[in-house]
Amino acid sequence: MWSDCPTFVLYGFHDEAPRLQIKNGGTYGIPYKALIVKNIGNLLAAGILITSNRSAHMSTRNTVCCMGQGQAAGTAAALCAAQKCGTRGLRYSDLRKKLENDNVYFEIG
Repeated sequence: MWSDCPTFVLYGFHDEAPRLQIKNGGTYGIPYKALIVKNIGNLLAAGILITSNRSAHMSTRNTVCCMGQGQAAGTAAALCAAQKCGTRGLRYSDLRKKLENDNVYFEIG
């Protein structure tokens, strides 16, 4: 999906299993840039509002995945306010560090 981008949440469920499955029963990540709304500054979207194709949407719209997206979006908004920067100016490393400090689980390896 977004394999070359830093991610803030890992998820692995799919509504259309067994027809569509996450490879080898693994997880995939959703990048911070998936929350940034195109052509509108300083607006983050999460949950069913992120842009994806139908196959991806059948996974990203689920409650647990939406909760992870919401936590990342709220954390990002708070960091932007504290750092006095826009959503596009937030460094991913700052978001990742804050989420890790808040005990968000990131897959190791």
